Amino acid sequence: MVAKITKISAQKRPGRYNIFLDGKYAFPVSEDVLMQFALQKDLEVDDKLKQALLAADANSQANQLALNYLSYQLRTIKEMRTYLREHEVSSDVADEIIERLELQNYLDDAEYAKAYVRTSMILHLKGRNVIRNELRQKGIAPDEIEDALVLYDSETVLENGTKLAQQVWKRQHKFAQRVRQQKVRQALQQKGFTGDEITMIWQELDLGVDEDDESEALANAAEKAIRRYQPLTDPKQVQKFKQALARKGFAFDAINRWLEDHQE
Repeated sequence: MVAKITKISAQKRPGRYNIFLDGKYAFPVSEDVLMQFALQKDLEVDDKLKQALLAADANSQANQLALNYLSYQLRTIKEMRTYLREHEVSSDVADEIIERLELQNYLDDAEYAKAYVRTSMILHLKGRNVIRNELRQKGIAPDEIEDALVLYDSETVLENGTKLAQQVWKRQHKFAQRVRQQKVRQALQQKGFTGDEITMIWQELDLGVDEDDESEALANAAEKAIRRYQPLTDPKQVQKFKQALARKGFAFDAINRWLEDHQE
């Protein structure tokens, strides 16, 4: 069946046009498709051309979708494929778009990995293990991950680990220093620093137990706990008071001495 284009009108959406065949609305196309097929009034459209126009328009829309997705930030090939699939783009069209974006250097997993390593180590103080796992989840190939991690040198590892440890140490000031040290180690492990790296970082830190600081921390914790576990003349309340302080890492001997010094 052959029909003739009788009208081409612009939509409110920029770059989109409505095609009318034999006086009736037929389908929309993008500006790219309009130019690619040189569509104009009185052009005859058979079924074969119509299907080609619809396919080209679907490809054009999917390509624009991909470019919009890239406009916010860098993406991996896996992320792009997932995004297109979620927006019901066929796998064949998605493959074609991804191949084109790779040729245009809009998609480059190796460069993405390097940028991700730089951002993670500078802004987020992440260790190599966490970065490695996150890049794996984003679909980056193992060799590209390891090439990117070369950027994360030992000097930066030491600097970031020390900075993170000091932040955690200050933040956990309500706890006994033994517990604070444990929390620092846990934070370093969770951020992806290896055992050897933590040992190296620890040698640069001065997180030893200071008796005056420990006594002050215990006093502050005890004063807050007193309000909750009154009256301390009740043995059960005393026991709860001791357990609360012990959970913060203070030794029972130190807690008992504090109680003896504050019997009033």
